[in-house]
Amino acid sequence: MLIFHKKIYWIKTGFLLYILLCSIFAFAQPTKPDYKLVKTITGKLSPKSISNNGRNLFFAQNMMYNHTVTVYDSAFNLVSTIDDNVKPAEFGFKKIEGTVNGAPVESVATKDGKYMWVSNYNMSGSGFSNPGCDTCYGSSYDESFVYKINTRNYKIENIVKVGSVPKFLNITPDQKKLIVSNWSGGNVSIVDLETEKEVKRVYVGPAPRGIACDTASMYAYVAVMGCNKIVKIDLNTYETTTIASCIRNPRHLCIAKNYLYASLNGEQSVCRINLLDMSMKKIVIGKAPRSMVLSSVKNKLFVDCYEDAQIAIVDLADFKVEGILKTNTYPIGICLSNDSKQIWVSCYTGSIQVFAEENGEKAESLAIAPEKKKSDVGILPPLNIIATQSYAPKMDSVVVVQKPAESKEKGQSYIVLGSFSVKENALMLKSKLVKKGIDVEIVNNIEKGYVYCACKAKGDKEESEKLKSHIESLTGIKGWLYQLPISDIRG
Repeated sequence: MLIFHKKIYWIKTGFLLYILLCSIFAFAQPTKPDYKLVKTITGKLSPKSISNNGRNLFFAQNMMYNHTVTVYDSAFNLVSTIDDNVKPAEFGFKKIEGTVNGAPVESVATKDGKYMWVSNYNMSGSGFSNPGCDTCYGSSYDESFVYKINTRNYKIENIVKVGSVPKFLNITPDQKKLIVSNWSGGNVSIVDLETEKEVKRVYVGPAPRGIACDTASMYAYVAVMGCNKIVKIDLNTYETTTIASCIRNPRHLCIAKNYLYASLNGEQSVCRINLLDMSMKKIVIGKAPRSMVLSSVKNKLFVDCYEDAQIAIVDLADFKVEGILKTNTYPIGICLSNDSKQIWVSCYTGSIQVFAEENGEKAESLAIAPEKKKSDVGILPPLNIIATQSYAPKMDSVVVVQKPAESKEKGQSYIVLGSFSVKENALMLKSKLVKKGIDVEIVNNIEKGYVYCACKAKGDKEESEKLKSHIESLTGIKGWLYQLPISDIRG
């Protein structure tokens, strides 16, 4: 009888321990977030970033792949498409002739929301023959420009010359200075917003990116990805101090009260630095955390995780991940509506997703066509390709695959120069080849699930072979002929 009671005791004890462990485990997991996907915007997009001008106008920067900034309202309507072509001579740069193109990367709004300042990765056209790139470091590369866009008429009102490959930019809270990180130059441009001229360049080290400014407008903090450090710039003396160096690839910075937050692209984490005593705490957030946005309304930090295709929601009260939102492939930019009830996420594979606090609202997809020009007629929106590889794309990443089986229905013939499972890689190769003067397109093989960077073949097979040999002599890439099935979509 005693043995029986002991068995009952241990069974009950074991059951209670099991319930306790389950409760602890459930408590430790991120809870289901209040936000739901309500819109997916597609079209002629390759959005590197997205920003709110403070009046619920959302600006998406579409790099050199589309040469545009597209603007949306909070009801998801496309209200403007701004081309990145400018005539520098009209803005005082008399030595630069004709029209040139930029490549919009990031944007930041003035406090009143009347203007957006946009960085351009590099410039193309007359006078620009040595553009910088993600793997280019030094002082020999072309300088670029930041644009000032009027948010009432969507016109480019001014351009300011900065360093090579400007990426991130921020405005001091007192609205007196624009701070721009020049990736290839390894320096930071300080622009006086009264004169709209660059007044200083401060060297910080290779590959600077994220910038945050303190509320007193005394200091700018810069994430230097290439040197694995965060640098503080005194905005009066321009002296620099390294405040953190035990981190890998800091990318984006945000400031809230006395805390500086940094996404650590090489560590799958976000760190929080106490600016009073410089103590640091890290939390795991997901693969390749890129851009972040703070909500003072919610007391939360929203972080997009590029390789995990998700947004991590961090509760700042206890600095823990409280929820996860799944996104399309490669989320890379993020911003909030004024009331923090909408989260706008730019996905580099060609879409913008909007999450909202709308209980029970069903996820919905809305394709918005860009403003059409004559040259746009017949161009279809790019296909969103789901990645089958879980690595960050590289400029030199070219994956050659076996020639696909030919379809009975035939379309345009192409010379394929690169085949990828990730569209961004194809776009990277396209950019590289265009700089060499080779006219290439992005072709989607839906049947095989690959994205091709290809040159349109002309004439018969013999002429196509000659063109293929010529391209090989210029690039070193040995292509192959492919005939596009009519059902495939060209982006």
